[in-house]
Amino acid sequence: MKIITYINRLNLYLFILLAMVMMNYRALIVDRIYGKYTLCEGCFKAWVLSTDAWIVLFIVILLVFSLVLKSYLLRVIFRVLVFSIIGYYLIDLYLFKFLNQRLYLIDVQKYFDLEVFTELFNRDTGAYAIPFLITFLVFTSIYLLLHNRLRFNIIDKTVTTMVVLVLCITALTVDDTDYVNSTNINSIITINLKSGSSTDYSAATIKQSLHKLQEIERLTCKINGQNNKKNIILLVIESLSIYQSKLLSGIEDLTPNLDKIAQEHHYFTNFFANNFTSMEGRMALLTGEKTFRDIAKLSFDRGRVGYWNSQRNIPTLLNSYGYHTSFLDGANLNFTQTGKFMKGIGFDYVEGQEYIGYKDEPRFGFNSVPDKVLYNRVLKYIQTVEQPFFTTIITVTTHPPYIDPETKLRSIEKATKYADATAYEFYQGLIKQNFFDNGILIITSDHRSMTPVLAEEMAKYGKQAAARIPLIIVDKDYSGEKISHEYLQQSDLLNSLEYLVADTYCHRQDEGNILSTPPKPSQCIYHNRGDYRDRIDVYCDNGTQSATVRLSGDNTDIIEGSLSNKDEVLNFIAISRIGARARHKEFLKE
Repeated sequence: MKIITYINRLNLYLFILLAMVMMNYRALIVDRIYGKYTLCEGCFKAWVLSTDAWIVLFIVILLVFSLVLKSYLLRVIFRVLVFSIIGYYLIDLYLFKFLNQRLYLIDVQKYFDLEVFTELFNRDTGAYAIPFLITFLVFTSIYLLLHNRLRFNIIDKTVTTMVVLVLCITALTVDDTDYVNSTNINSIITINLKSGSSTDYSAATIKQSLHKLQEIERLTCKINGQNNKKNIILLVIESLSIYQSKLLSGIEDLTPNLDKIAQEHHYFTNFFANNFTSMEGRMALLTGEKTFRDIAKLSFDRGRVGYWNSQRNIPTLLNSYGYHTSFLDGANLNFTQTGKFMKGIGFDYVEGQEYIGYKDEPRFGFNSVPDKVLYNRVLKYIQTVEQPFFTTIITVTTHPPYIDPETKLRSIEKATKYADATAYEFYQGLIKQNFFDNGILIITSDHRSMTPVLAEEMAKYGKQAAARIPLIIVDKDYSGEKISHEYLQQSDLLNSLEYLVADTYCHRQDEGNILSTPPKPSQCIYHNRGDYRDRIDVYCDNGTQSATVRLSGDNTDIIEGSLSNKDEVLNFIAISRIGARARHKEFLKE
């Protein structure tokens, strides 16, 4: 009994210490990251401590009850709560440090995947993450299983009282800092308060929207396509952002080689990502959809609901025109079921890091091969396939944790410079193969980098900074202006490629055209935000009108800005989301 009492008392102090360390460590890394990017070091520590003090206070109260209650069952319940909250906090902290992401409840299920778990504890972080995890689980197991009622002595009472007082003072005396990306700073409770994206629509709205679905998906067909069956390479450089380009933003100079390609050919100054993650970014590029968030609260398929059975997408379209379509990724295709999805939407050939030719190559994030190795593989592959061909390339080096394959250092600057240099080598390789005699290279990104928005970006672009990505097109037959300022988005690529390859060119009324001369802007740009998951930024009329829409079922509305076509935009969002859910139900029946 004395041993169990000693263990109980030890757990009291260890868990209090752990909670306090977690809170202070999160304050430290948040301030280190955001202080650097906002040129305000030291501005965020007190804010984080204030928001998280409430969480730690709750943990301490639960911890005390888990030790002093007479009922064994109640003690177990409170201990499970303590373990759950601390465990959630630790995972959230880990994700933020290494991926600049927070752990939302709606995303929890995707981390119950062996591939994801393995990546989170990869060899670059496992040296200390795994021992810590094992130690934490051992002490937690003892805490959960071996216990009796603990009677607090004077030291226990004094320490817990002092801790509670300090936490209360911290929570109550610090004012919030005004910052656009506050969701990455707020507590795990605040970021998970009810999100409007999970609010369902009424039966009447669903019925009405399904009736109008065909109207918004209706295609207008004209005999004015280019009927040009060129070979096409879509190069998606992970997390490539305009702030990294001196040419596009004037802020940083990490991509001089890509800037050189852009200046020699055709580039866009107002190109937008439809979403904030790799999965949704690729879907927008390949399916022509805006990839609005699903209505369900929790779903393993949440990011792809309505797209598994996509009928209008680039692979299917180009297959119908005699193209060989391929998808080559440098990473593991099991991650978020990428391989299964790409095969499902019609790619003739899908390849990831498991390719036998990569057997002896070094591995980095997501067990990926270096970009240079991937590019060399593509250069060989496209010489063996039938023409015309469409090949999508997905790089990984510039994905968090940003490991430079040459120096092995974790640095977004070094990783980006490496990606820039190897992309240029790939471009030179295509020239040597005479690819551009009958080929187009499209260089873009899946989303802006998973780093805080720079102060310079905010000053120049406002909230648009989180959505802007590069777009460069290399086509020797292009005769238009080298610089295009039209507002366009990822979902316009499908429409644009149909215009390129088809004689009878069909498109939706709202879609833009990247490849026309001059480019046709999108009617409205839609960017699903990563900070507030229930908000969509909308830019219409070539950026002259803008608004932020908050999702909330039938109560979805504009909360900031204004649009002359407000009703049309809100209806489009509702119909698209409801239509995606209906398609997914049909898919599940198959």
